[in-house]
Amino acid sequence: MAIQMSLGTILRPIGLLLGTDRIEMMLNALACTSERRHSPRESVEIHCTVNWAGLYEFATIKNMSIYGAQLEGFEFPPVGTPVTIVVDQVELCASIIWADGEKCGVLLEHDVDPAVFIRQHSIRPLGYGVKPIGTISQLRPLDGC
Repeated sequence: MAIQMSLGTILRPIGLLLGTDRIEMMLNALACTSERRHSPRESVEIHCTVNWAGLYEFATIKNMSIYGAQLEGFEFPPVGTPVTIVVDQVELCASIIWADGEKCGVLLEHDVDPAVFIRQHSIRPLGYGVKPIGTISQLRPLDGC
């Protein structure tokens, strides 16, 4: 006899780690659409660092929504682990809600508008935020070359 488990049955124990309010919000969001997504996902390619318990992993945010994101890297901590995702000196607090090999899903602690986040953090010119050390105002050829 096969046992069927609902997503709620699986996620409620994680609520002890993440807080029941966040899990209830996520379950409500998942139940709202046939695609199981309350808010649209934006496909992205944003390099980041994931920090937890004194460890870190270089990763890439592959897609994100207001409530969460999918990360791709090498090895992530177990489900329920609180993590900090760092992008361009911006820190996003989250918790791992699923992990499968080189990918994982995170539930963001605070809602983030993906369009604004992508616009502000996905494309940075080399040396962004670095103050110039000087400017060249005049060039002259050297004598005797």
